Amino acid sequence: MEEEINFYDLWLVLKKNKWIILSLFLIFVILAMIISLLMPKTYKATASILPPLETTKTMGLESLISSAGIKIGTSQISSIDIFVGILKSNTMLNEIIDKFNLQGLYNCKTKEDAREILKKRTEIKVSKEKIISISFIDREPKRAADIANYYIIFLDKLNRNLIITSAGQMRRFIESRLEETKQNLKEAEEKLKSYQVQHKVLAEKNSQEIALTAGQLQGRLIAAKVELETRKKYSTSQNPDIIKLQNEVKELENALSKIPPLETELARLIRDFKTYETVYQLLVAQYEQAKIEEARDTPTVQVLDWATIPEKKYKPKIRVNMAISGIISLFFGIFFSFIREVSYKNKREVTDGK
Repeated sequence: MEEEINFYDLWLVLKKNKWIILSLFLIFVILAMIISLLMPKTYKATASILPPLETTKTMGLESLISSAGIKIGTSQISSIDIFVGILKSNTMLNEIIDKFNLQGLYNCKTKEDAREILKKRTEIKVSKEKIISISFIDREPKRAADIANYYIIFLDKLNRNLIITSAGQMRRFIESRLEETKQNLKEAEEKLKSYQVQHKVLAEKNSQEIALTAGQLQGRLIAAKVELETRKKYSTSQNPDIIKLQNEVKELENALSKIPPLETELARLIRDFKTYETVYQLLVAQYEQAKIEEARDTPTVQVLDWATIPEKKYKPKIRVNMAISGIISLFFGIFFSFIREVSYKNKREVTDGK
């Protein structure tokens, strides 16, 4: 019964002040509509690119290790963060500011101020499917589309330059190691032949298999260390390729530690020969790949959708603003009605008491 009386009292208060609540509602909604109409229109253009292709440098490693009877998993790290990092970098922002004269357009005294505005108007998101979207908001619909697309164009240019520079450095380094390995391979082959001719013996099948496997693993380890050493000269420790190679080196070292030691001189010579042969083959493959990367001039960014000129405005959203203002006005009107009613009752009690 108490609750019914309280609800009825509340209803009486609202009924008594309904015109105040309604008036506030209309005032807030009309003001929201007027302000929204006076606000400058902005447009949002969005472009999207596919995730960068991952190059698996540990391909074949699992089968090689398993031939030694060892089971080890390999790990892969995505390079999507690199693309996102480039898109958000100051190099990218400065290029866009200069390209579209945004410092003058935004009336900024410094380029740093222009970068802050550019960051606020740019949205870079990665979907569950690893698709990267780049959105830009501007008062001019064509400029919004042009800037969103230029993010992709300059990303591709930067990435190609990085790849070509890296490939050139790698090619020169591998070239020197290739000559050294070629000489080592020749010496190992001569030692093996000389030992077999001198002693007129062949290695046992089991011993030979262990030696070959150990040699292949040792060769893969040396080649991986060569590539790791090369990449560390021009990449940070957080680079996905660096991390992949570090993981590969650890896995190979772990696999080698589990191979039984070789007991005969012939087996050790076979292992050394196979080591240098594997290193040579891998370095040749790396050398050819580096030459291809250095020479190629093809796009490195796969565009899913180019940004088109938006036909509908992004903001202001007049109906949304009016709805929000209307809801706020109702809460404010109800609150004001109860405050007014309480104040009125207090005054009446003071007057009755006198």
